[in-house]
Amino acid sequence: MIETLAKFYRYFPSIPSPKVALSLKDKIFWTTLVLIVYFLMMHTTVIGVKHVSAQVDILSIIVASRAGTLLTLGIGPIIIASLLLQLLIGGGVIKYKLDTPEKKKRFAEAQIVVAVLLALVQAYVYAATAIGPTATGPQVSPAFIGNPITMHLVAFQIVLGALFVIYLDQISTKYGLTSGISLFIAAGVSYAIISGALYLLFSEDLGILPKFISGGGIEALQLAIVQIIPLITTILAIYAITWIQSIRVSIPLAIMGQDKKIELPFFYLTTIPVIFASIFLIMLYQLGLTLIQIPGDDALSQALRVIGEIFYIIGPLPINHFNIPAYINLVFSGKTPILGIPEWLHLIIHIIVLGLASMAFGVLWAETMGQDGKSLAQQLKQYPQVQVQGYRRDPRILERKVVEYVDPLIKLSSLIIGLIAGVGDAFAILGSGTGVLLTISIYERMLPQIREAIKIYAPQLAVLLGEKP
Repeated sequence: MIETLAKFYRYFPSIPSPKVALSLKDKIFWTTLVLIVYFLMMHTTVIGVKHVSAQVDILSIIVASRAGTLLTLGIGPIIIASLLLQLLIGGGVIKYKLDTPEKKKRFAEAQIVVAVLLALVQAYVYAATAIGPTATGPQVSPAFIGNPITMHLVAFQIVLGALFVIYLDQISTKYGLTSGISLFIAAGVSYAIISGALYLLFSEDLGILPKFISGGGIEALQLAIVQIIPLITTILAIYAITWIQSIRVSIPLAIMGQDKKIELPFFYLTTIPVIFASIFLIMLYQLGLTLIQIPGDDALSQALRVIGEIFYIIGPLPINHFNIPAYINLVFSGKTPILGIPEWLHLIIHIIVLGLASMAFGVLWAETMGQDGKSLAQQLKQYPQVQVQGYRRDPRILERKVVEYVDPLIKLSSLIIGLIAGVGDAFAILGSGTGVLLTISIYERMLPQIREAIKIYAPQLAVLLGEKP
């Protein structure tokens, strides 16, 4: 199936790789250009849509999207396509091993084909919901009400935007500092954090500074203290996640002639498991909201509503970072729609399930992409200078030791990264806990190039930051 899907990729235009090595200046130029196009698309409302909501949710942050614009789908089709193929391969539905560079290339091509198909489906789902076949939906622009082609026009623009994102990803990957997917996530989360912080500080109705200036007394002071919680938790989260990212795990392997041990980052799979887990749980949550509303008193309707309630409970709480008092009231006073479970318990359940789901997806991803202990040991066997400390070189001992350390590391790190993301969401972190995790991980991978750019183009700033020019 992967090979069949990859064959269709030949009908898609592709971005050629650079013929010569690009300078850092060229990479910065292309990265900046891609970012400019990304933000222009984020603020370009598609023709036929009435308005674009200023509110963002966890899903829109993770997939770098904004409903009603050319970025309505963001990188969602790419991530969901990868998730779907990973599940099919990991579950044994598709027999395909990514054990060679050529097979990985075919997998990437098949992923793009599936992403385009998903974009087409998602675009029409959005258009049918927001616009409707008769153009009488809630988001129809007044000039297009009743026009039967409006739904198709909106869907076409959204698909076009999704295709732009796919090619911007290729441009950034081949010519920029990092992949487009990473760049869009980092840009979207950074935008959410900065815009959210500015709103909390300066908004006329809920802003902290206007409340102080207006002299509203003790009540205004109490509201300001509560409203500042997301700013404090976001700063603490950035510090804590940065520290955890720096942790390294030593494996009892050494290179002959050297005293150094081989070390792996604690977040061995970076943030991939929590991306998949978050999107998976949000999809179940949205499905649960639909099932809960099914009418009828028959056994099937009641069973579907219970399933919907389960999906709702394991999903995230709707968080409005701009109204923290309302969020706190929801957590400690609210109850779930059917079973009447307290929302604070719902929050705890979501955190635990997100951690377990991240662990499951981490194991699946490692096995599918050849990053588990056994696959890593097979790669290390090709280097005769690598051996287990205290043993003569024996491939069996090497494999046993690598599996003994790497596989538990995959499970533990994926579990912890999921728990951190869930706790971050619970404390109303701006940009979401998952988003901050992703962004810090992305910035850390870009950090060497960023430092080099500062040294070259801003040596005075490099000195202030403690960098040697």
